[in-house]
Amino acid sequence: MVPRRNVSHFVLSKLFACYLFVAGIALAGFFLWSHQQLDLQHQTAIEQLQNGFIDIIEQSDKDLSEVTKSLALGLQFSKENGVPIESVSLLDAGGKELIHWPSRITLEESSQSPYTFQSASGEIYQLFVRFSDASLSGFVIHHFFPIIGLLLFQLALLLLTLKILINRSLDGVFSGFMRELSLINLRHPEPLQADAFLGQFAEYRQMLAGVNRVILSLAKSREELSDINQVLESRIHSKTAALEERNLELIELNKQLSVIANRDALTQVYNRTRFDTLFSEHVAVASRRNTPLALLLVDLDDFKKVNDCYGHQVGDHVLKHAARIIQEVVSEEGIVARWGGEEFAVLLPYFDITMAEDKAEQLRSVMAATHFEAQSIKVTASIGVAQLSQQETAAQLLKCADDALYDAKGSGRNRVIIAYLENSHTQLEINELKEGEFVEVFDVETEPNPDESEASQKLST
Repeated sequence: MVPRRNVSHFVLSKLFACYLFVAGIALAGFFLWSHQQLDLQHQTAIEQLQNGFIDIIEQSDKDLSEVTKSLALGLQFSKENGVPIESVSLLDAGGKELIHWPSRITLEESSQSPYTFQSASGEIYQLFVRFSDASLSGFVIHHFFPIIGLLLFQLALLLLTLKILINRSLDGVFSGFMRELSLINLRHPEPLQADAFLGQFAEYRQMLAGVNRVILSLAKSREELSDINQVLESRIHSKTAALEERNLELIELNKQLSVIANRDALTQVYNRTRFDTLFSEHVAVASRRNTPLALLLVDLDDFKKVNDCYGHQVGDHVLKHAARIIQEVVSEEGIVARWGGEEFAVLLPYFDITMAEDKAEQLRSVMAATHFEAQSIKVTASIGVAQLSQQETAAQLLKCADDALYDAKGSGRNRVIIAYLENSHTQLEINELKEGEFVEVFDVETEPNPDESEASQKLST
């Protein structure tokens, strides 16, 4: 991962490193200067001691006790005022020690070679001085912290000033640079112009030339990408059109497959498989919501005679016509399915037994009054009606309707029979019927019809 660096921080870090280098040199010079100043201080202290000894010796008439006392007081005063003298010894020309303070020192203990001087009376003296070992460190410490504080203050002030100046300069330059970049039109690019101040630097001009080359390259790449996009768009458009056409074909095929899977191929009403699914769903909903649900089973009477007399092709046309009549009578109020052969099932959601009875009689009467095909074939229907009762299953409802249909066909055909239900909404005045018995609601006698009699004679022949 490439680190993100700020230009001002980079410049300031380099400047800080240079400043530390210069500060190191300055500190080294400070230590040399401190050593020289200490040597000069030592020399001054020795000269002061020599002059003091001469004055004391001449004024005290060689009274050494007075000289020692005066020397002790003077050296103590000098030490309190920062003069780094630790011990002093005074010897005569013969090497005899005359004075020492506070203890005697030898040549080896002396900080430097003995200092020889002559008094006004012509006597020669040797002066041994031992300076404090901490004199240099004390001198450095005494002057070091102010110097370091001054250097740090200068550094902070310099860095702050430079940071403000660099940030302002760079912000101005880069803001103008980015403004020009944002206004570039890659369709008709124009080279960026150099900044008035930075243009005098060769590095800036090289960078600007590189940016202009990148801009021209981007403009060329944009043109190439535009051409490629146009080609791709045309291909995508053609592919999309082909896919849409295929999707429409698939949708149409799916519709056809749905019709094939759910519809009877001959009559175009629901087939047995689809009806079983819808029947189970409506029974579950009616049981859960406690709503009425009725079932009609419709059987075309003596349909086998139609096939035997007129052929199966005519019989198929009769079935299609009958399915269309049932669908028109039921309309959107129920679900019509071919139950098998010449039998049809009609599911009537939200129909109680009375409403289902009316719908069944309407269907029977329409069927009886209809002429089929060019031969004026008349076909009647027997219908079994049942309503879903509480705690009843779909199989039980179907059995009740089937039993009612069986009874309708066995009692003369062309009639509607209602299966007796214990909880039926229809009020029946029969209290002693056993389970499985039915009540015949309609017993319609067919009226004589010339066409029908002719068809019957033909069937009998």
